[in-house]
Amino acid sequence: MNSKIRFVLALFASTVLCSVGLRAEDHEDAGKNRRILTVEGTGKVQAVPDVATLSVEVSQEGEDLDPVMARVRREMGKILDVVKAQGIEDKDVQTEIFNVRPKLEYDKRANPRRVGYAVTNRVSVKVRDLKKVGKVLTAVTAGGATSVNGPDFDVDNPQTYQRKALTLAFEDARSKAAALADAAGVHLGQIVSMTPGAVGVPMHPRPFMMRSMAMPADAAAQEPISAGEQTLSATVTVVYALQ
Repeated sequence: MNSKIRFVLALFASTVLCSVGLRAEDHEDAGKNRRILTVEGTGKVQAVPDVATLSVEVSQEGEDLDPVMARVRREMGKILDVVKAQGIEDKDVQTEIFNVRPKLEYDKRANPRRVGYAVTNRVSVKVRDLKKVGKVLTAVTAGGATSVNGPDFDVDNPQTYQRKALTLAFEDARSKAAALADAAGVHLGQIVSMTPGAVGVPMHPRPFMMRSMAMPADAAAQEPISAGEQTLSATVTVVYALQ
């Protein structure tokens, strides 16, 4: 191959490489200059709770561990019998905490001395018939619970409401994007990206009832309970290309 042919081939290769480089650069610049619109939509759905959860606790203290544990076992057994008598199934009763801790006293030099034990057994009770919540609450209190937390109301199957909230959030984002594009005199293009946010229920303070003395086993009064409504909210961020 003579020198003239080698020169022509080298020039051709250099031209091709430069052309490819320019096209890649042009494409990159086009991506950087692409006009986009980012909007966030919010969706809210009202849901009526259909389950309630009570946290029922038995606590005892004493000098010797075995008698204390025996009393806790006996009192919690009574409560479980009461719960079962209200039609609550075993699958809806779960141990939350079983705790044994020493009770200590300190002398003038801050040296600890064990003077007894404290034992706590706490179970969660899920009530699926909301008409029974007040009755169950009264029953476990009269049955020997030292404290009761709740009820916490919730939706047993929230997925349906969550999906609806996400759908409403997207519709809200699309409506906002259309309004902004119309005000700016541009047209919405395809969706570049779509990112759903958290879906959840606002947290409310839990009602709390502390029992300091035994109630009559035949207490006729039933605690008034109202489930109300819950608001499930969702957000979604949508990025549109502008034309």
